Amino acid sequence: MNSTKKAKKACKILTIIWSVCILLSLFPLIFWLIFYAPDIGSVQYYSDAANYTTFDCTIQSFSIGEDDIQITFEHTQSHFYDDFSIDGKNCDLAIENGIEDLLQTDALLSITSASAYLGDGWSYPIVALAYNGREIIPFDEGQENYVEIRLTAENQAKTYIIVWGSIVGAFVIFDICSITGLLKQKDKR
Repeated sequence: MNSTKKAKKACKILTIIWSVCILLSLFPLIFWLIFYAPDIGSVQYYSDAANYTTFDCTIQSFSIGEDDIQITFEHTQSHFYDDFSIDGKNCDLAIENGIEDLLQTDALLSITSASAYLGDGWSYPIVALAYNGREIIPFDEGQENYVEIRLTAENQAKTYIIVWGSIVGAFVIFDICSITGLLKQKDKR
């Protein structure tokens, strides 16, 4: 009799522990959903040339990183904010084509970008760039390079969501089984 009470108490404690584990495992899942879910569908969006707009703008400020160039522009486009980026292979292409010599405050550039930033931070991607009619990043190559970046990000997002979803699912199933077992024991009394 005494061992039965200890077993029931142990089951209750394990159920509480598993319930806490479920709650704790939800935080990374929610994190991945919030930060990586926008990556899902980005390849389809950025693959459609109709989603891009070409316009002239002047450089306000810029910074060159290891694999990106961040640029703040002044422009007249109402559906764009001011922050843009050139990423990955497009950054390499822009540097090869002499963008560092062109980056100066008030330089007038023609850029092509999409008005959504899906999973790529708070800056719009530049997929084409020209200065005085000279192509620094051609649209076809720039779009292809950027879609490649989004494809990698989309695949990574799907992996994270599947992994964390599986972990949470396993905890939920085990918790339901534990609670069901406790309820059955309670009914037997």
